[in-house]
Amino acid sequence: MTTLEKDDIQGLLIRGHGNLSSASYLLYTFTDPVKAKFFLQEIIPKVTTASEKPEEQALQIALTYEGLAFLKLPPPLLSSFCREFKEGMSEIQRQFILGDTGENAPQNWTWGEKNIHLMLMVFGKDLEKLESTLSQIKILTASFQVELLHTLPTGMLHAQKEHFGFRDDISRPIIRELLKEVPGDTAGTFPAGEFIMGYKNLYDEYAPSPTVPDVLDKEGKLPYHPDDATLKDLGKNGTYLVFRQMEQKVHAFWQYMRAQSSDKASAIALASKMVGRWPDGSPLTLCPNQPDPNLSEANDFGFWKEDKAGLKCPIGSHIRRTNPRDHLVTENTQKDSTEMAAKHRMIRKGRPYGPPVTPELKPEEMLDRMEDDRERGLHFICMVTDIRRQFEFVQNNWVNFHKFGGLENDADPIIGNHYQDESRKTNEFSIPKYPVRRKLNKLPNFTIIKGGAYFFFPGIRALQYMANYD
Repeated sequence: MTTLEKDDIQGLLIRGHGNLSSASYLLYTFTDPVKAKFFLQEIIPKVTTASEKPEEQALQIALTYEGLAFLKLPPPLLSSFCREFKEGMSEIQRQFILGDTGENAPQNWTWGEKNIHLMLMVFGKDLEKLESTLSQIKILTASFQVELLHTLPTGMLHAQKEHFGFRDDISRPIIRELLKEVPGDTAGTFPAGEFIMGYKNLYDEYAPSPTVPDVLDKEGKLPYHPDDATLKDLGKNGTYLVFRQMEQKVHAFWQYMRAQSSDKASAIALASKMVGRWPDGSPLTLCPNQPDPNLSEANDFGFWKEDKAGLKCPIGSHIRRTNPRDHLVTENTQKDSTEMAAKHRMIRKGRPYGPPVTPELKPEEMLDRMEDDRERGLHFICMVTDIRRQFEFVQNNWVNFHKFGGLENDADPIIGNHYQDESRKTNEFSIPKYPVRRKLNKLPNFTIIKGGAYFFFPGIRALQYMANYD
């Protein structure tokens, strides 16, 4: 079996740094190409690799297409990146694909401007360690005139929950190359090439990757591309990083549930129908009537046999849209559905930001809280080797598509863009019931995009090449 080159892979691709509870994402712009390269030469030795298990701090680095172009890297290299990355998340076509219109339109974002060149992701075991590391980085960036544009602090919430009060980050794809033994049944596992460039993907092909003509790698830093001996593989051991800051309208969310329900218990049950899991994480497909603490981390289930009609977990719920598992109405068989869904998976690495409405994020307590003016939400981060096939496909075809699963006017109830206009209405949520389904109307947007960008998350050798290219 293929062995991953962990010394050349940035750590976040393999692990989430969950033991480092404090973190901050720093967005910068370069002011001088030469000084920017000197800065990269200084920062690269501090980057945490996948072979490390940091207990105190970690540092990761990602660059936008504009940042790579500012470094005056060779045109053949720049042109080899995928179209989505080169155009950027806020490009007009991307706005249409991602549903970033209306409230979510880039003109309403607080960040995402084209002069963002670099992101440093800094993690610390506690706030004190994080602040110490940030102070060191501030000195380093200032000495090379790398200017800070935005600081996005982030952290962990009680019991691995997100701000609506639901257990998050349960369903994660498993990279086969990280297993000591590959099981005979590989369902639920994925070849590294789905998430890391330079390795084969589900199509048994090498993941799409940016390249450099052999003659332009004068110091021989990069590996050869496996499909073309005239090219060096700049993408090997790297990936694309999708970053979206999503504000969560927690009070609006729970007040909507209360308005549609007779009591707190039914309000929580309704919210769980929209999510597809109970607040503790137990899936409705396995326990539709009440949560089961023994199933709070359960992820070994499907929909084709257990809940094809959505009577337990609605077809339009958040978890069925973002990961349909083994049931898609566009496919004829369970096998076809499973294979189709697998080709659009992503590795998520996001973290919440902002203060929780209540310390333990219990829905029954949040239902009683008055609205405040504090902003809170999720820094959504995912890693993919094919932005269009993975992230953009899910956003366009599953999250925001109003006829997903045979529905009519339903976008994802949690993260979808809910248009109120009759000509493009997506503000409904359908709950299958026998003999008559229940339909909710006029869902507001429970999440609002506040910023976003596509980044290249390079391997260490690729970073060294870019820092030393002259």
